[in-house]
Amino acid sequence: MIGIGMSTLLLGACGGEEAKEEKKDTEEVNTDEELKNDPATDEAASLTQMTEIVEDAGALKEAENIPAEEKTAITDAFNQYIDAFNAEDFESYMSVISKTPVNFKYADEERYVKQIFDSVDSKRSVENVKIINYAGKKADVYAEIQATTKDPNSEKEVTRSGKQVTVFHKKDDGWKVAAIFFLASKEDQENNE
Repeated sequence: MIGIGMSTLLLGACGGEEAKEEKKDTEEVNTDEELKNDPATDEAASLTQMTEIVEDAGALKEAENIPAEEKTAITDAFNQYIDAFNAEDFESYMSVISKTPVNFKYADEERYVKQIFDSVDSKRSVENVKIINYAGKKADVYAEIQATTKDPNSEKEVTRSGKQVTVFHKKDDGWKVAAIFFLASKEDQENNE
């Protein structure tokens, strides 16, 4: 289970050894203990809880009693997160990322996304998208994601797939991605060992 910005995952796939080393040097993910002591994460689920949720995809159901306007707003924010990335629309993508994320740093996500857009062709496709948890100012969106990254210089292509829970927090200016929990498919895990 990784709790990082999705761009970090993709950058390591085709970015070469230099990008992988940079990612290792700069990646800092909060531990469960840090999350518990950080008041900004009061509403965020712990890494352990999210791992259990992501692993048990067969039992996931759409949350009930989501107000229609909130369901639309959350769905629109998730679609913007995916569509802006696919269109390499940096401004639109970063506008849906929380400035106070839980398990990655905004500046790191900003830097990684710029590097991805500048160096590789990357696309995400999603299936089985559903809001699995809604608590007023927090929503968890589950999706099965396939990310294909192609290095235009070498034509090397890498596809990663897995299950993801994207945690959104409601801010004054709308729903923002505050945490990303991605669990690679068993096949991808075995290929990367």
